[in-house]
Amino acid sequence: MSVEQLSATEGDGPKRRKLAGLKPLRESRIERNGLKPGSVAPEFTIPDLNGRSISLQQYRGRRVILIFSDPHCGPCMQLAPYLVRMYGRRRSIVTESATEIVVISRGDIEENRHKAEAYGFDFPVVIQDRWKVSRKYGIFATPVAFLIGEDGRTEREVAVGFEQIRDLLRNEFMPGRIERFVDTMQEVSGVLSSPLRRREAFRITGWMIAGAFLSAIGMPAAALAACSSGFTACGTNCCNNSNQICCNAATSTCCSTSLVCCNGVCCNPGQVCSFGQCKTQLQP
Repeated sequence: MSVEQLSATEGDGPKRRKLAGLKPLRESRIERNGLKPGSVAPEFTIPDLNGRSISLQQYRGRRVILIFSDPHCGPCMQLAPYLVRMYGRRRSIVTESATEIVVISRGDIEENRHKAEAYGFDFPVVIQDRWKVSRKYGIFATPVAFLIGEDGRTEREVAVGFEQIRDLLRNEFMPGRIERFVDTMQEVSGVLSSPLRRREAFRITGWMIAGAFLSAIGMPAAALAACSSGFTACGTNCCNNSNQICCNAATSTCCSTSLVCCNGVCCNPGQVCSFGQCKTQLQP
C-alpha cells in the first residue's frame, strides 16, 4: 500500500505525519502509467452482469479492446453511446477476426446493470473486485483502454480518456459516411461549447464541416490543410504559430498557447491535465 502522508491534529493545529510501514507515493513501485506496448496482457476470469465467467484467454487469437470503466465516471458516460455505435458497426462487418470489446467495470453490480440496459450494451461487461484487474494492468484511472493483439500482447500505449479511446475505436472500426457525419456533428458541438472565442470556434467548425463534406465525396480532407507561412497544418485546420498549437489533428483542434492541451481537448484557463482529463489545479 502507498500513501503520501496523512494529516493528524495535534496541539494547536494540523501537523503532517507518516504512518508506520507506508511509503510515499513517489517511492511506490506499483505501475501507474499502464502496460507498455508489447507487454503480455495479464489473464483474468471475472463474472459478467449475468453471472457468466469471462476470461481474456477465451479471446486468444482475436483482437480485443479492454475498456476500464466506472458507473460514476463522467467521461465513461460520454464514451458509452460511442461504444454502442462502434459495436454496432462491428456487427455489420463481423468476421472471425473482428475486434472484440470487453468493458471491465467496478462498483455495484446493479448500478452497472442499469447503465448497460440504459445504453443498450451488447458487449460483455465484467465487474472487477475493487482495483484488482486495474492493478495488474498498471493504471487506476477511468476510462482507459488497452488494445490486445491476437498473440495476447498489448499493441500500443494505453488510451486514456474519451478522446484517445475514441481515436482507438475509430482505427479499429472504420466509419462509413453516415458515421463520419455523425462524428463530425458531435465534434462540432464540442467545439462550439468549448471556451474558445466564438469567432475562432466558428472558424474551426467551418473547417471540420468542410473536411467532412470533402471526405464524403471522396476528396481527401488533407487538401484543406495547405497552410500559409506562419501557420501549421492541424488536420483540416491551420494553427497560428504565434499563439496556437495543434492539439488534435483528428478533430483539427488548435489550442491557444495559454491553455493546456489534454488528450485532444483544450482545457479551460487555470486547468491542468491530470490522468488524461482537464482538472482545476488546487491552490496550495
